[in-house]
Amino acid sequence: MTTESTPPASPLDPPFARVSEDDIALVVETFYSRAREDDVLGPVFMRHVDDWPAHFERLKAFWSSVLNLTGRYDGMPMRVHAGIGELNASHFDRWLALFEETLTDTVDPRAAAEFLVRARNMADAHKRFLFR
Repeated sequence: MTTESTPPASPLDPPFARVSEDDIALVVETFYSRAREDDVLGPVFMRHVDDWPAHFERLKAFWSSVLNLTGRYDGMPMRVHAGIGELNASHFDRWLALFEETLTDTVDPRAAAEFLVRARNMADAHKRFLFR
């Protein structure tokens, strides 16, 4: 029973809604297909990703670990991005905007909220780490 004094649930309130692996795959494949065509992000991705199918699988494992705590990803994304000298804060801002558009177009609002809160935190953390 909901009362007026009960605050609305946050996407992070336990137990958080797990995002299906199918939704993760859809978001990853849709987003990075769009990112490759993007005027800001595309040139960077095209210079640094040689094997797109392998990259998709790595990103699916990453998001599965972030959203569903599966432990499938064991990389260090901050270190990887630090090695891309051409990145600046505007790349992360564009990444986040395009990611949010993709979420709106692909998954239900609850799943989108689960992705988005984490994506915003990641973008902010990367900017703090890379451009302090």
